[in-house]
Amino acid sequence: MVVDYNLVNQILDIEWEMFQAVKSASPASCQNAPDSFRKIRGSIFETWPNKILESYLDDLINAQNSGKNLLTEKYARMDNLIPLLNANPLINEIVNIETGWQKELKQKYPSIYALSCRGMDPVKNGSNFSVYLKCELETYSNKTIERYYSHVKKAFDNKKNIAVKAMDRLVKKAGYKDIEHAENYLTTTGKAGGKK
Repeated sequence: MVVDYNLVNQILDIEWEMFQAVKSASPASCQNAPDSFRKIRGSIFETWPNKILESYLDDLINAQNSGKNLLTEKYARMDNLIPLLNANPLINEIVNIETGWQKELKQKYPSIYALSCRGMDPVKNGSNFSVYLKCELETYSNKTIERYYSHVKKAFDNKKNIAVKAMDRLVKKAGYKDIEHAENYLTTTGKAGGKK
């Protein structure tokens, strides 16, 4: 799959602009760190086929044109301040698959997981991976959700873990050779580093 970095960068530009306007009950540390934000979000978007990137970019542009902020809506949902945004049943299917991927990521790469992933403990706020993902997916259009579900389901059926792929991209941006190198370094030293 060839990543269209132009699409990724357009998405990141709009998301960052929206993210800066978010006033959450639990502010995210990366709101003051644009480079970290771009690396983290970019690593996820780089695993998406162009048809999903195009659809999500349309969602962001349509939201801007109508005066909506999708990231404000996501965080408002995470804080339980607004009602359900989208009841598309595919959302729960996606969340179930991706939660399984997170469990696999935690099992295979516990040091990386502890350092950089949301938990899966049964809390009802954005510190829980499933809550975070569900609230984000609710801000997507049905077209984007359907395309995203097809991508996730295909990977799942082919025994591929997109969460591991995204994390591999992220640790490379931090200076590690790959996810195995990052896990080994973190396990051995007990601290983040890279380029070792």
